[in-house]
Amino acid sequence: MSQYVFEMIVKNPGIDTPLVCLNLHKEDMVDPDLRGFALAKWLMEWHRESWEKTCKCIDVLIENGQVTFSDDGELNAVGY
Repeated sequence: MSQYVFEMIVKNPGIDTPLVCLNLHKEDMVDPDLRGFALAKWLMEWHRESWEKTCKCIDVLIENGQVTFSDDGELNAVGY
């Protein structure tokens, strides 16, 4: 799953974690038409397991130095 998340970040520079989660699990959830913090809150409330799995994947990518996380929540692949 981490490789798929990494590829999504490479293809969508500046994407945030909630949108990664929504895209990653789109077969299992309906887009609530929220973005940013509101989407994160919705995911935590209604899809906690998917949200936590996505966050763990992103944490691993950050720890491995493959992805950066900016102050405004943007995710970017290192070297792309």
